[in-house]
Amino acid sequence: MTSLNADTQSELIAALDLGSNSFHLIIARLNAGKLEPLHKVKHRVRLRAGLNKANELSYEAMLRAASSLKEMGATIKTHQIKKCRVVATHTLREAVNRNAFLSLAEYSLGFPIEIISGSEEARLIYQGVVRSEEIKDSCLVVDIGGGSTEIVLGEGTDTQYRDSKNMGCISFTERYFSKGVNQKSFKRAEVSALQKLEQCSHHFRTSHPNKVFATSGTAKALFKAIGLISETTDRLELNTLLKLQHLLCQIDGVSKLSLVGIDEARAMVLPAGLAIMIALMKSLNLTALTFCSAALREGVLFEMEQQNKQGDTRLRTRQHLQRLYNVDRRQAQQIAETCELFWHQTSKSWSLTSTKLKTLLLEAAYLYEVGQQINVTDFQQHSAYILANSDLAGYNQDEQLLLSTIVIGARKRFRRRRLPDIRIISHKMLTRLIRLFRLAVILNNSRQPLVIDLLSLQVDGREMMLSIDKQFFLEQDVTMADLNKESSVMANLGYTLSCQIV
Repeated sequence: MTSLNADTQSELIAALDLGSNSFHLIIARLNAGKLEPLHKVKHRVRLRAGLNKANELSYEAMLRAASSLKEMGATIKTHQIKKCRVVATHTLREAVNRNAFLSLAEYSLGFPIEIISGSEEARLIYQGVVRSEEIKDSCLVVDIGGGSTEIVLGEGTDTQYRDSKNMGCISFTERYFSKGVNQKSFKRAEVSALQKLEQCSHHFRTSHPNKVFATSGTAKALFKAIGLISETTDRLELNTLLKLQHLLCQIDGVSKLSLVGIDEARAMVLPAGLAIMIALMKSLNLTALTFCSAALREGVLFEMEQQNKQGDTRLRTRQHLQRLYNVDRRQAQQIAETCELFWHQTSKSWSLTSTKLKTLLLEAAYLYEVGQQINVTDFQQHSAYILANSDLAGYNQDEQLLLSTIVIGARKRFRRRRLPDIRIISHKMLTRLIRLFRLAVILNNSRQPLVIDLLSLQVDGREMMLSIDKQFFLEQDVTMADLNKESSVMANLGYTLSCQIV
């Protein structure tokens, strides 16, 4: 790797992957779309091992993680890196006390942490592989982690199928290999993995990707391990893996892994990883896999580079949903422009300073009507469900929940007491965004062209005062009735909405 120096510090970016087994930090420079790694740090934290049957993360595991993150945070600060994205995966998706952990973790690290969905994790892994390898044609990527396994099929940088299965080398070790490594435990683990793959295997029966990659720690260890039974270690083949399985079932078979440089901690979970890999090759009809060292963290770095470009991932996601659900784009644009106007007019009084929250408010406007194709009545509920539960590339779990919450609160009753806890926004700020959004929706209910220069919104605490140029109401009697109704809804919640014609 290239050494760090003062001349390049301003150009550096960092990505941190909080995996179920290990935490990986990469500091790099991106030049013309090419990744130049400068510094890497790996800590084996074993976060998944601290998760009990009730999916509660132990205090000891939290402390191990916090200690690791404090050290990594110091490394990032030493190199004066301002742009760092931190993503958390399977274990924190599962942990019921994740918010308590995240508060401690973010304090230790000094940067916010995003929990990403399994599908988003798969997409980022794929981007890391295909962009590092400069793949232009069809490609399949598999990644066996500590708690989940990601499978992605694509063409160039575009994914065609992506999935995350709830099986990993640590969780399968606990479930099937806790009492020893033998043919019976391998069989049980393999059958369980095949069951999980049953619903996706048909996607691969007719696909013949030109490149097939395995990535991350389990794959790296397997490529080392086959050196015990084969001279060819540049590809994984099913027959070779079956021979390795037979070797590991022998007395002291697992201990032999040390001969090829596999440490004890990795060796203990490798049989489970091997069982999953065998199941993958059988279920997906794979003949061989090649190793790629790039994975999730590299994908995160490439994504950071893309954020300010026209090909932004979120823009493509939004446009895809609008096409899929036949959204009226002109109407969506009008609601978004009204939201933006109200944001700027109230930003000082309501302390609306977050660019991220503003962006998400506008995204909610663009996607507000995706549920209309399902049912026009109470369509906002269908829209909210779609936004909360779809695989939205470019969004983390908190962001999807925020979009869903804004949209479901946009019309009819406003259930303030039922607002969910979302880490990236307070209840007070969330309520303010929903009130702005509801007002923007009402003013665009007529679906007529709207001259937003005729609108002025002022706020003071719980009070909203909307001034409207009289030209706006030449044919807007229904809109005035809607505003009066909204004023009553807000009054019942202890808020004030007044309208003035000027």
